[in-house]
Amino acid sequence: MRRSVLVPFALTAACGGAPSPPASARADARPSPPPPAGSAAVESPVASPKDAKATTDAYDDPGEHDPATLTPVFDKAKPPAFPKPTIGERDCWQTIALTGEAQKDFDALVAKCGTPTGAVEYVKPNAGKLHSTRDKRDTYVVRIQGGLCYRFFGVADGTIKDLDILIEKTNGDLVGDDKTNGSVAIIESDKAWCMDRDGDYQFGVQIHGTGTGQYVFGVWARPKK
Repeated sequence: MRRSVLVPFALTAACGGAPSPPASARADARPSPPPPAGSAAVESPVASPKDAKATTDAYDDPGEHDPATLTPVFDKAKPPAFPKPTIGERDCWQTIALTGEAQKDFDALVAKCGTPTGAVEYVKPNAGKLHSTRDKRDTYVVRIQGGLCYRFFGVADGTIKDLDILIEKTNGDLVGDDKTNGSVAIIESDKAWCMDRDGDYQFGVQIHGTGTGQYVFGVWARPKK
């Protein structure tokens, strides 16, 4: 396997805009003025432990199988007819406008960065659901075929502010990860991830921070040039 450095990337709602600055870089909020003399202080309601438990218990993901194996739709013995590329892998995502709906945004992304870059669908995309405290990560096992270059796409609802993809060997060794801010994560945003040898890899799709919502994970591939 050729060792490659993975350059993580995540689209923002402006598609290519800079991620939000850290809290330390923002202007400090002004403190609220004290209430007028003689007025009664109004306390914010505090959720009881029972209410908090009801909120978390409402989360449900009945279709989840973790880890789940995604089977390639073709093998090297019967390769598909790969399309001729009409756009570069660095440029394909530049004009995508996000809607905040995972499936719509995933479809828009692969419409620009799939077939137009000379790639074909490698596994059928899988839709899932995440929750920052109840179900933070879903894991997929994918058999990678040597001699191909891959694009790994993760797209979440706008209610998930930061979606990450972690790539690991089956023994748990980390191969690459994406830890930038955004509801869309692309491993190797400017080029495909090329492999020389066959191998099984785990792909962890997870929330960084808070949030809950749907996501779609997919893999596309093209021949090495």
